[in-house]
Amino acid sequence: MNSELTECFNNVRDSQNSALAHYQIWFTLRGEGKAIDKYLSDMNDYRYVDFFHAANNGNYKLMFIETACLFDSDDRTHNIRSLMTLMTQNGLGNLVDKFDQELKPFSDLVSNIKTIRSKVIAHKEAYVDPGELYRKHGIKPDDIQALLNTTAELLRELETILTNNSSSHSVGPTDRWERATLGLLDALQNERRS
Repeated sequence: MNSELTECFNNVRDSQNSALAHYQIWFTLRGEGKAIDKYLSDMNDYRYVDFFHAANNGNYKLMFIETACLFDSDDRTHNIRSLMTLMTQNGLGNLVDKFDQELKPFSDLVSNIKTIRSKVIAHKEAYVDPGELYRKHGIKPDDIQALLNTTAELLRELETILTNNSSSHSVGPTDRWERATLGLLDALQNERRS
């Protein structure tokens, strides 16, 4: 495989991992049945509450930015589209077909994520009502998770090819950022109780 494909893969993988990390941290802090149920008083402690407000807001925005980067249509960037072009050039047409097939059901979601990123998060477009935009595009956290996990599985398959079937992976569906967030909250709760 050529080095351009490997470089593109590495950049796309980094965006994928970052998007999944920001999603998991945000959803763990704010999602139903997650940290709020057990750690709300710890997160509202006057010594930490500002951190948790900033972490929630920042991870939410970065989730949209990184996910949109994955599916950017700019030919000058490393994204899924440019990765698929390089895969085709390197004789991986069957895997490109699999990427197309498995990502196609997410095309509306990707478009909606890019719209919100562009109009509300990255540029704060004038005369746009964010609440109206969110209602119109109806993005659900579980849908974002499904998109990111599907993308991770596809990238893992490509990584296996690029690394000659190595068993170690730098990408893939994982809950490691959720576990890290809960571990931090456990430590905070234990510190507050002692």
